[in-house]
Order: sequence, then structure tokens, then C-alpha cells
Amino acid sequence: MSIDTDSTPYVFQAALGLKGSLKDFCLYAGRKLMKHIYVRPGGELELFLGDSYEYMPHFSFYEDQGKKSRSILDIFVRGQIFEYLSILYHETGDCKVLEEFRCLYQAFFRTYPLIVEADCISEGRFSMVEERDIMSAGFLAISMLSLLYTRIPYEIPSGEAFDIIKNLWYLGIQFRRFDDSPYQDYNHHLWEKGLVPYILSIMLPEIPDFLKMRERSISIINRHIKQDFNSHGGYNEHSISYWGGAALGEMLCRGISLAQRNKQQLLDSESSKRINCTFSALAAIAPPGKTYPSVGDGGELLVNPILENGIYSVENDDCRQVLAVRNEAAGDGSCNVPLDYCDDSCGFACSRNSFSPAGNYFLMSVKNCCGSSGHNHMDMLSLNLSFHGEDFIGEPYAHSIYHTVRMGTDTRGYLYNMGSHNTVLAYGRPVVPDVTFSDKWGVYRPDSPVDIFLTAEKGVYLEAHHDAYCFCRHKRKLIFHRNKGILLEDEIMRGNRMPEAHIQRWHFMPDVSCVQIDANSIILQKGAVKVMCIWSGLPQFRFWKNSSLYPENIKSEAGLGMILDVSFSGYGQINGDLASVSQDMMMVDATEHVPNEDICKDLLMRLSFPETEKELVQILGQFEEL
Repeated sequence: MSIDTDSTPYVFQAALGLKGSLKDFCLYAGRKLMKHIYVRPGGELELFLGDSYEYMPHFSFYEDQGKKSRSILDIFVRGQIFEYLSILYHETGDCKVLEEFRCLYQAFFRTYPLIVEADCISEGRFSMVEERDIMSAGFLAISMLSLLYTRIPYEIPSGEAFDIIKNLWYLGIQFRRFDDSPYQDYNHHLWEKGLVPYILSIMLPEIPDFLKMRERSISIINRHIKQDFNSHGGYNEHSISYWGGAALGEMLCRGISLAQRNKQQLLDSESSKRINCTFSALAAIAPPGKTYPSVGDGGELLVNPILENGIYSVENDDCRQVLAVRNEAAGDGSCNVPLDYCDDSCGFACSRNSFSPAGNYFLMSVKNCCGSSGHNHMDMLSLNLSFHGEDFIGEPYAHSIYHTVRMGTDTRGYLYNMGSHNTVLAYGRPVVPDVTFSDKWGVYRPDSPVDIFLTAEKGVYLEAHHDAYCFCRHKRKLIFHRNKGILLEDEIMRGNRMPEAHIQRWHFMPDVSCVQIDANSIILQKGAVKVMCIWSGLPQFRFWKNSSLYPENIKSEAGLGMILDVSFSGYGQINGDLASVSQDMMMVDATEHVPNEDICKDLLMRLSFPETEKELVQILGQFEEL
């Protein structure tokens, strides 16, 4: 009997970094494991583990910090390797897979024995020499619990099957130490002190110590939901991957779905409302492509499994409607979810012409009250843009850097700071140096409130700002025509203080080609889709690639996409203490018709931004004539 993986992939540890069918990946990784080759979830790393599994990954908390990435060991010890072989065995019935499981299981616990080196309730790790944090130990416990629902423990020798139960009990009983631990407001605590104890209490109530954890774990889960998810649907970690993938996918959906299937009350009414609201927000900002834009840590989060999770976990109707359009199962392709979304409490503003995979779309990062989010970035007013379903502007390196970067490096600071995003660097530099974010976790991201958001049939107007620099304000104004493109102005208020030019930065996505036409314009192309970009005034272009990312973070030089810096300045040209400096530009769809450049430039020269919906309609009409 096969194991159903793809209808609910997030209940499997192997779904980390999911890029397609989970079953196909697990079968591939399982066959590789039969040759003692480990494939990391997501498929971006393969390691030979040795003929006798003598080359398993290692990381010492004492010796390896800053020297190499800890994530290889951290993910490996969560136990997804057991899922690989379980699924392969159920699909093939090959007895060799069963024998390989027995060898691997013994080697795993021989290499990483269940030794508790620190038993303080405030300690974040069980083991230091072979670093195993409590979060990873919780994932391993759930992976082993899942083994009991496969053929494997019933078809191996009974003594070895008992070892699974014994190790599961040992891991689970460690969570009793947190009976009186203080509340902590980050997602590790939600998983370690709430969901893992709750799942153990639901699935193994026969063990009295596990059952005793239930009531406290329920209260912790509900408290986290009310503190981590606001009433607008926003999550305190301003990162789409950690919001939809980690918090909702890998963590909460397991507890919510198990509670439903065991007819247990987990969420109270307020928690239930917030989880529904947050899935509605994820549906509202769903892009046309396969993955959400990279906002915050992680990146490359598949859209459809998140929508499926919203349907599976809480029967969210917005997720159902958007998924139906994406799967072309909605008849005429219509749904009741609005095309426009803007909420700076949730953290996003976006618009589109449809929810179909071939749509035009933009997403801007706007968020108030971020606090000290560990997975947040300094990405105020950063923009992502798609035409005809093709991603043109985004953050192509966020995923790769996050999963390969070492603590204490310049690259880590670059990842979290403003220079890796599509925003403006006032006077050519970020608010603080990259080194500020090179070590430790936590980014106190300044607010970026939305000042105006107007909607009309053919598009929207968005105006937002941030004051992170303290001595100047970046105000971004954007008109989005659903079928034409965008008109944009970046204004630096009090932007004439110093001679250094301001930089409007754009990161082009992979496979986007760029050809400069003249001093003011370029043509971008990806596949059959073309976009003309035109700037006002006398912009200074700099086309470059961040070669420092190769080869540690980006494996090939060909994988380095183009970056465009557009410099503009008002120093020595504009007088006054309150003077503003601005740069206007447009991106217009040129796939079927290349617009007249002179007419475009004339529109930019006459560009004014609306204060009313009526004025917005007039400007959209002018834009449509291009």
C-alpha cells in the first residue's frame, strides 16, 4: 500500500524546501539513500554517507560556529531519511529497503546517541558536541512517531521495533521538563513547548506522562496564535516562508488536523479566527508563479501546498477559490477574492489582473510593528513584479544565501540588509552597515506605513514611506495598471544634504535578459515576455553582478543575475532645507506592442499622482493609450 504524501505534504519532514511532488522527491531520495547518498530536502545538496555510514554530517556547538553551516546537521537529525525509506518500501515492497532501514537506523543512533548534555529548562540544546537543538529533537520525535503508522516496525525484528518505541519515549519524556518553563515569544517555543507535547499527548495517550502535557500545551498553542498572528492575518516574523511554510505548514497544521481527526478541541474561537484570517491573507497575495516572492528569510515557498493546507486545516474558502483558478477549475476563472490587497499590519500591498498563472502582479513589503523578528529583513518598500506570469523583479538569491551562509560573514549581513532588496539606498548606502546583521538573529525593522491606497477597475495607486534613516524619508509612489505595467516615483525628502547619489536598486530574476536602448531606457525579456523600462531625467545606470556570492552561495557564475543601480541626486541642484529629490520610472508591457518611447517619456514628464479615485481613473486612461 502506497503512502499519500502529496495531498498533505506538510505533515512530512521531507517537505522542507518542497519544489514539486513530495512523493517523487522521496522516491528519488530513497533510491539515493540505498546507495548511501543523502539528499537534503529540496534536493539542493547530496552527501555520500560512507559505505558503513561513517561520513554522516557533524557540527559541534563548541568548535564549528562560524566555520561552516550548521543547517546540514540540523536538518539531517530531524529524521526525514526514515521517511524516504518508508515511502520507498511502501511503493516497492523491496526487502532490500527494509534491510537498509535497519542498518541506517542503527548507524543513526550510534552516531547521534540520545545523550542529554544540558537539562536546564532554559537550555536550547540537548546535545552540544553533536549539536541537536530542541526544535530538531521535536521533529525527530514526530518523524519516529510517524514510523509507527508504516509497515516498517511490524516487519523488522521485534527487538528493533521496540527500540523505535523506546527512543520515541526517551525523546518525548524530555519535553516534560518544560512543565513549568516560562513563556517565550518565538516560533521555537510554539513548536517545542506547545505542538510537540500536544501531538505526543494525542497520539500516545497510553503513556501517562505524555497525556499530562496536553492541557498546558493547548494553552501555549492558543497564546502563541494570539500573540504571533494579529487580527489582520499578519505574522510577527515578516517572512513569507516562515509564516506560511514553517509556522502554518510544518508546525500548526499537524496539531490542528490531528485535533480535528481525533475530535479534540484545540483552537478557541479567537485563535480559529486568526488562523482563518492569515490563510485568507496568503491567498490574497498569492502570485501567478509557482512560488511566493522571497520576502524575509527562506524563499521559494510553493504556493499551491500552502493553499491546500488552508483548505485541509481550516477549510478556508479564499484558499479554495484561488487554488481553483490556479488549477483552472473555476469555470470562467473568476473568484470572489479581491484583486487588490493592502494591509500594513499584515505587511503587504499587492495587485494583479487575475489569479491565473499567466497574470500580471506586484507585491510590496509594507509592515508596521515588526518588532525583533529573527527572520525579518530590512526590506522597507521592496518591490516584486511579474508580467504574464513571469517573475521579472524579485530577490533571486534570498533562498540560496539563507541556506548556505555562515554566521559572522559579510554575506549574511548583505542578506538581511537593504542592499539585497528592490528599494532605495539613500545617499548610496543602507541605514546601517551590513556587518550589523552578520552575526546573531533579530532585525528591528522600522515601520513602513501605507499613506494612500486607491483602487479602480483598471488598477491601483499605492503610496508608502519609511523614516529609517532619521534624516530623510523615502516615499515610494506607484500606479499599477493591471494590463500595462507600473508608473513609479521614488522620492527622498531632504535628499539634498550630501553629495553622494541615491540608488534605486533592481534585482532581475534568473533568465531575464537586459538590453540598454539609450540613456533613459532598457528592454527586459524573459521567454516571450518583454518589458520596456524608462526613467525620467538623466539617470546614471550601473549594471553589475554580485560576484561575491560565487561559489559559496551560488554554485555557478551563470547563476548570478543582473542587478541595476539607477543613481539620482539633487545635491548642488536643489536648494532648501526641506527639499525633495525624486526619480520617476515606468515599466510597461512590450510583449505584443513596443510603445512609442517619446510618448512614454512625455507621460513621465507630465506625471502627477492622484488624490482621488477619479484622478486615478484619468491617469490609468493615459497609461492605457501607450
